[in-house]
Amino acid sequence: MVVGLIAMSGILGITPASAGYKSDPGKSAASAVKKHVAVFGTQTATATAPDSRGYFSFGATPGGQVEDHIAIKNFSTFALQLLIHGTDGVNTPQGGFALLPPNQPATGLGLWIYLPRNDITLIVPARSTDIIPFLVRVPSNASPGDHVGGITATLESFITNSSGQHIRLLQSVGTRIFVRISGPLHPKLAVQDLTVRYSDPIDPLSDGRAVLTYKVSNVGNVALGGLPTASVSGLLGSRSSASHLPEIQLLLPGFSVHETAVVTGVYPELRESAHVKVTRLIIPGSVQPASGPFGAKESFWAIPWVLLGIVLAILVVLAYLIWRRRRRKRRPPSPGTPTGKSASEAPNESPDVPAKSEPVEVPAAADRAESN
Repeated sequence: MVVGLIAMSGILGITPASAGYKSDPGKSAASAVKKHVAVFGTQTATATAPDSRGYFSFGATPGGQVEDHIAIKNFSTFALQLLIHGTDGVNTPQGGFALLPPNQPATGLGLWIYLPRNDITLIVPARSTDIIPFLVRVPSNASPGDHVGGITATLESFITNSSGQHIRLLQSVGTRIFVRISGPLHPKLAVQDLTVRYSDPIDPLSDGRAVLTYKVSNVGNVALGGLPTASVSGLLGSRSSASHLPEIQLLLPGFSVHETAVVTGVYPELRESAHVKVTRLIIPGSVQPASGPFGAKESFWAIPWVLLGIVLAILVVLAYLIWRRRRRKRRPPSPGTPTGKSASEAPNESPDVPAKSEPVEVPAAADRAESN
């Protein structure tokens, strides 16, 4: 089994166990660690001494070449055998910068780096520095833009894990090399695969949150960093933004990084829009044409299900009350009540009490004559 480790800080310290050392019997653990810790690093240099550039940055034309020097430093109290190797620069899935370990073949700038001999095995004495010349030879068909790689120093060691497996451990430290080939420059980032997951709040008067996931890709030919912003706008005019989004430190051409942004304070307004924008960050000291910002937009549904459920329940209750009232109005009259009259208008007669009859006086014939 082979395990590779790359450190980009310029200095790498290795514990005794990982370096394959065992403490001597009778000595304290602290003294053994101090004696056997392997500490080494790489640094930009002139032909005679290390310098403070931090990384190599070259401009070249197709078919051209550049010569420079790198310092290999051993801070340990014992000699180290190190493998010096030219390789490619890559982005990790989290967006960090890394150099390929020596057990992975280079396909880009690493193939342009020429050392005094390929894959130098260098024995560096204790507490000393070796300076090595190298050459960057650009192919005649090299494409314009940025090409990134580096030179690594690797310590090989062998350890045995708890399962009894023998592991070959490659622990490396490196220095970056940036080469810009002349020609048209196209600094461009793209925000891709934007998706939104909205969480409806339980409280109908509260707000929810939207989780935005997206991919930022370098689709140009210039190494760029980026500062992302994310927001959500609602159908009724509300707007909420994410806070404290991390910077994309350095994205190499052809590489991508996946990001997540959480936007709180999003009220469910049925139809919402998510916006992601990336403003480019430029490598200090580099000259780049203006471009950006770069962004994407995605619409999504934010339905207030809890509030709709409450409103629906209220409407069902109101509909039931209205139906019940109308049903009572349409009920037929009670039996025995005359049609068109109320009970108060019926004659007040009792069947047990006979009606009182009065004699009718009829006038005599003589009286009728007089009256005529």
